[in-house]
Amino acid sequence: MKFIHLADLHLGKIIYSRNLIDIQIDLLHQVTAYMNDKQIDVLVIAGDIYDRAVASQESVAALNEFLDLLINRYHKKVLMISGNHDSSERLNFASSLLKSKGLYIVSFVQKEMKPIEIDGVRFYLLPFFKPSYIRYLFDQDDLKTYQEAFAYYLSQQKIDHCQPNVLVTHQFIAGNKEVIRSESEVILTVGGSEIIDVDLVKDFDYVALGHIHASQKIKYDHVRYAGSLMKYSFDEVNQQKGMTEVTIENGQVSVKVIPLQPLKDLIRLKGTFQQIMDYPDNKKDFISIELLDRQIIGHAFERLKEKYPELLQITYASLDDLSSAKQTTASLHFEKQTPLELFCEFYEKMKGVSPANEDIDLIAQFLKEDDDHDAA
Repeated sequence: MKFIHLADLHLGKIIYSRNLIDIQIDLLHQVTAYMNDKQIDVLVIAGDIYDRAVASQESVAALNEFLDLLINRYHKKVLMISGNHDSSERLNFASSLLKSKGLYIVSFVQKEMKPIEIDGVRFYLLPFFKPSYIRYLFDQDDLKTYQEAFAYYLSQQKIDHCQPNVLVTHQFIAGNKEVIRSESEVILTVGGSEIIDVDLVKDFDYVALGHIHASQKIKYDHVRYAGSLMKYSFDEVNQQKGMTEVTIENGQVSVKVIPLQPLKDLIRLKGTFQQIMDYPDNKKDFISIELLDRQIIGHAFERLKEKYPELLQITYASLDDLSSAKQTTASLHFEKQTPLELFCEFYEKMKGVSPANEDIDLIAQFLKEDDDHDAA
């Protein structure tokens, strides 16, 4: 069988006061068209359906239209869980009434995961949870971390691993390499206690993950984050966004990522102000510009916005580096330095270059005038 794995739709997402809903709706139409064209009958959405717990009216309407097309017109099955951004109560509304239509929603952790079997494959839906919920559910006060709670929960399940099994979950699963993360993600806890060892889920035939916005495998080819529906921060500009197509056949699992093309992309440009002004115009995409000039350019944002109407931010790499370094500490023997030497040292630390001779002469003149004034 084949199915599509999506996650982190974040419907209703707003970046820099720009509402992305129209772009998101178009991307969902691309998913629908692909599934219909390739005759793929199952869609899995691994959490963070909405961007906020109280979803906007337009984001709810977008999801309703998407599900209506898939289920009522094209007769597909949709399996989805809640993520840490979703309201479990709101997402769960009328879920029991919709199963007969082919929509399966699990937004609360159940003591026993009851699989949904489709074409011989069993899907286990495990929504986002905090350790406190598992402590309450099983009356186990010693479960402190996400790892402990997740491991205990799986130990209480009866799963026949002789059958093809797919786990759908929205937890921070990590392996032996660093997970590619994004600024647009929400950190669940401080100190890393949300991390769950991937080896706890390796026995499933496929693990459909949500929460991390970069599409990637975690240690094993069959354990994957689908990634977000589109780029939601500028540190994601080099990531390929898409949907994950999973095939399970004769005990073998294969995966490929199908790219999605947003109406507006997030683009980062880098160069001096003059170099950026010489680049081709871009009237469509959301733009972030990193200027390499060593001084502030007057009215740079307004001038660049004429060329890039969707310009969202500009930064100065050199100035930011100097500022973050905070290299204003005086040398160990500053008491023995002249005021002019102190000025030159300070200037070089703040600007990254030595002051020009004419600047030194000017400061020397100011200092001399000040000394003459004090003497008088």
